[in-house]
Order: sequence, then structure tokens, then C-alpha cells
Amino acid sequence: MFVTAFLLTNVVCLVIFYLWTIKNRYGHFKRQNIPGPLPRFFFGHYKTLWSTQTYSQQLQAWTSQFGPIYGLFEGTRPMYVVSNVEFVEQVFVKQFSSFHSRRRPFVTSMKSDKRVSVFNAKGETWRRQRYVINPIFSGAKLKFMSPLVHGCIQAMMTKLSESYDGLNNEVNIYALYQRLTMDVICKWINKHVYLFSNSTSLY
Repeated sequence: MFVTAFLLTNVVCLVIFYLWTIKNRYGHFKRQNIPGPLPRFFFGHYKTLWSTQTYSQQLQAWTSQFGPIYGLFEGTRPMYVVSNVEFVEQVFVKQFSSFHSRRRPFVTSMKSDKRVSVFNAKGETWRRQRYVINPIFSGAKLKFMSPLVHGCIQAMMTKLSESYDGLNNEVNIYALYQRLTMDVICKWINKHVYLFSNSTSLY
């Protein structure tokens, strides 16, 4: 009888401690004065994100409501949603040494592949890989590519105007964006690596 009561008391205490811990986690953004939608117990904002038709549109709606920086919960894990360009630049560029690591997505963390890429690396490995590829995306390099990208966009707009023949006509813009991306990549390779003899368009 004593053992049963002792075990029952321990179970009740553990449940109370667990519930208190979750409640304390859900107060994280409130203590930081960060706005955000109210989370659901245990699920956080997962249910809302699962039930919405478009994930990005839901985030955009919350951004319009709560501003460029707000908080969400992946279950009980706090997550910042940031659309402030200057803040993102501080984290990824100017203060990169202080924010060099990030949590790996669940899908990539389940893979046992020994090859480590920038998509599944973490910690110092991810920091070193980012440091190596950062010069490729410098402001000067991107400005140098502007005429090339502009030409590809003009080709896509021409194709789009040819496909659009009335107010009720629907165009698969996603397929055109995929072609635009590949067009830019192929022309960049053609210009800088000389793998192709002539610049070709995918339209």
C-alpha cells in the first residue's frame, strides 16, 4: 500500500512538473517581449500550420499582424520568424561568427550518409563550408551577374506574354520559374566555366 501510494505520488509530481515545464516554455516570447500568435498546448503552432493550405501565406498573414519579427512554437520548441532584412544580414553576414550553427532539419538528421554538405552540416563544419562559399555570393559578384539575370527574366516575360491570351487564361508560373532558374544557372556556367559553346534559352 505504501509503495503504491509512493509511486502514485511520484507520477503525479512528474506530471505536474511536466505541465509546468511546458507552460514555462510557452512564456518564452512573452518574457522576451516578442509578439506572436497564441500557441496550443503541446502542439504549439503545428496544428495551424498543418491545417493551412499554404505554409508561406500563413506566415505572411502572421507577419502582417505581428510585424517582421515574431515567435512561433514547433511543439514546445520556440522558433523566431524574421523578415527584417537588416536583422537577417546581422545574423548571416556581419555577426556570422556568433551565429555559426543551427539546428538540422529532422529529415536530414535521420540520414546516415557520411558525406556532409552545407545542407546537413552543423557547428564548425557548417561554419567552415559557409565561409568557403560566401565569396561566391558577394555583392560585387551578384551585381556582375545582373545583366545575365536580367536577360533571363526578359526571356521569361516574353514567354509569359505569349502564353497569356485572355483574362481567364491560367499560366503555370511555377514551371516558368523553374526554367528561369535553370536558364540562369546554365548561362552562368556557359559564361564562366565554358562548359557550353553557346548560350541557350530553356524557353
